[in-house]
Amino acid sequence: MTERGQSWLPWVGALIAALWVAIHHDVPLVEDSLFWWVPKGILAGETGFPLSPAHALPDAMHPSGATLPQWSGGLPDYAHPPLWYWWIGLFTQWGASLGAIRAATLLPAMAAGAGFVALGRRLGLGGAGFAVFALPPFLAQLLRPELDLPLLALVPWALIALQDRAWGRYAVLAGLATATKEPGVLLVAPAVVAAYDERRWRIAALTPLFVLGGWALLHGGLANPERTPDGLWGWGQDLLTVLFIFFIAQGRFLLLVGIKNFLKERVMGSFVLTWIVFFATIGFFANRGTADLYTHIRYLLPGMAVATVLLAGHRPWLAVAGLLFVHTASDYGPEASLFGIDQARSEQQAAPWIAEQMANGRRVWVGTHQAAGLGQPWAGVVNKPVVGFNVYSFETKATDIQTGDIVMDVAYGEPSGTILTGQQKTLLHTWLVHDGWVKAWRIDGQPG
Repeated sequence: MTERGQSWLPWVGALIAALWVAIHHDVPLVEDSLFWWVPKGILAGETGFPLSPAHALPDAMHPSGATLPQWSGGLPDYAHPPLWYWWIGLFTQWGASLGAIRAATLLPAMAAGAGFVALGRRLGLGGAGFAVFALPPFLAQLLRPELDLPLLALVPWALIALQDRAWGRYAVLAGLATATKEPGVLLVAPAVVAAYDERRWRIAALTPLFVLGGWALLHGGLANPERTPDGLWGWGQDLLTVLFIFFIAQGRFLLLVGIKNFLKERVMGSFVLTWIVFFATIGFFANRGTADLYTHIRYLLPGMAVATVLLAGHRPWLAVAGLLFVHTASDYGPEASLFGIDQARSEQQAAPWIAEQMANGRRVWVGTHQAAGLGQPWAGVVNKPVVGFNVYSFETKATDIQTGDIVMDVAYGEPSGTILTGQQKTLLHTWLVHDGWVKAWRIDGQPG
């Protein structure tokens, strides 16, 4: 039975999440939500909610004045299940806008906020669930309409169903979780542990596997893993890194005083350990050896949030240390905090100046990340498309830039060092939002 006392606490969790989304209603879209997931949702709403919205661009997308590598061949089919695209499409089918997209995130964000608070109650840990609101990546994810948001919304409720041994409820919730993003299948691990504790065979425990298999049959295959292990030594390094992120980084080491709660909760502990081992093995370090290493910390969030609830126990105030890192750029990428969103805020501030320079006949270069936001009003960076700029990428050479051109340098995105190093240049303007920044450089002379 779920605890009866303090039944109002999950409603407070939902309210906090709703207020967080409302306060940040005008935050621009960033990275994968801007490049893939929201465009796929817009396309789904425009084309009648197909199983795989891909291979075309939605009508709501505007030309940027340059071909962007993200969209040069239409939207790719990454083989993820379609539920999140359909959900976004329900809100955007009558007009794609940032407001419609934020409305689509409100209910999942509230469900996530309420769910982890409810999980803390169900485990007899009082207000432990509120500790997730001190996790910088959790706060960031509530504002990022990626596939990981509905997964966060469903996982705690599926785990509560397991605690209640409500197998029908678990089957529905775990199935939905898997149908929003494939790692929902990892809910099988705690379900098998719960069934073992009951000493009964529960076919419902395998529901996520059936859902994943059904999707594979419908689609003709599953999403490929981001990568496979680099041997035992590389896997060990990745495992240690994931453990550090879970239990040490951003002040989380303070929560280790609650390790006994983690050790005594077999069902919850098995979920966390499965999540750690899985993402230390595939997916998280997708870009090893490149400048984009560690950019997918959001993959870790469901397991990290459950671990935080367990460790916070009756001392959730210890998690407050995490709030010191909310706006701090992390070595583990822009999803580890609000850094990615702060970077988009700085680009939002720079957009009118860029448009003004081009109106005055100046040639302006921007990276593909910034270009995507400048060309799409629904992304929240501009009210109307900015067109006519030049786009630089990893392949752009310094000799492609002419004297008098303006190069927009950013804290996160394509590295501009290769085209700025050695150039004679003047800093014209800087836009700064916490650790996110945009700098405008005028090229005064070529290198050499």
